[in-house]
Order: sequence, then structure tokens, then C-alpha cells
Amino acid sequence: MEITVGDGSIIGARDDGREAFDRSFDGKWDPLNLAYFNGYAMWTYHATPLVFGEPGYEAHDVAPIENEGETLRGVAVRFPEGVHSHTREQRFYFGSDGLFRRHDYTVDVWADTPAAHFIFDDVDVNGLKYPSRRSVFRIHPDGTLDRDFNAVTIELSNYALF
Repeated sequence: MEITVGDGSIIGARDDGREAFDRSFDGKWDPLNLAYFNGYAMWTYHATPLVFGEPGYEAHDVAPIENEGETLRGVAVRFPEGVHSHTREQRFYFGSDGLFRRHDYTVDVWADTPAAHFIFDDVDVNGLKYPSRRSVFRIHPDGTLDRDFNAVTIELSNYALF
């Protein structure tokens, strides 16, 4: 992976971004760790679930879960080997309206931390629904959510289709 500036000059490079992490919970990240993580994470957040029909993705139904009084349909997905993401096996949950509501995974590069990613406040863009807010919480070893540890909240706006 490379980080370049506008004129094409390389300001940072690394052969294997995934293997360069200190995988401890308190590990320090350098700018290349951050670029690698943010790059694959944002790709995952914007591409899923739309890419699940592509070759190499394996999906099957899993038991539904309850979330704030709503039953969410679950789908487990195994990502193809060459696709960078938090982990190869992830779970995606959908509301009765068919919209994406929750994404569970383990962050391989950050101490194998289990996380629940909540997706909400959809906006309509030319008839397609896109989430404008995402919040990520840690999952305790017993499977319960740690609502006191909000790892990140992402707010998105100004969607446009070209």
C-alpha cells in the first residue's frame, strides 16, 4: 500500500498493511495503520450488503436477534480471501423493512475485539436508502453490548449518485 500526495510523490509505503499492526488493545497505530484500517473499513461500510452477490462471497441465514423491540433477520457472510475487511466472517442484520440495521464482526487488527455496528437515520438518494449515522460498540465475551464503550460514531451526509 502507498500514500501519495497530489503530484504522485509517495510519502509512505508498506508491503503488507494488515500484518503491520500491534494487535494489542492498547497498541499504537502509525499513519499507515490508520490509512489501511480506514480504507478497508469505509469500503466495507459503503459496499455491504451490495457486494454479497459478487463471486466468492458465501452467505447463509442465522438466527434473528432482537434490537430495541425489533426482530432483525440475520445473515452470516464469509468474505473472499482477497477482500480486506475487519474479519472474513461477519454477520449482518436487517429490519422488517429490509433495511440494514446492525453489523457484527471482530476487528482482527485490534486485539480481536468483537463489535456491534448500528446503522440508522437512512436518507433517500434517488430512491435508494443510505445510512447517515453509524455507531460502533464493543461486545462483551458473554455476547452483551458494552454501551459505555462507543468506539466510533460516523456521520455521513451529502450523498450524490453520478
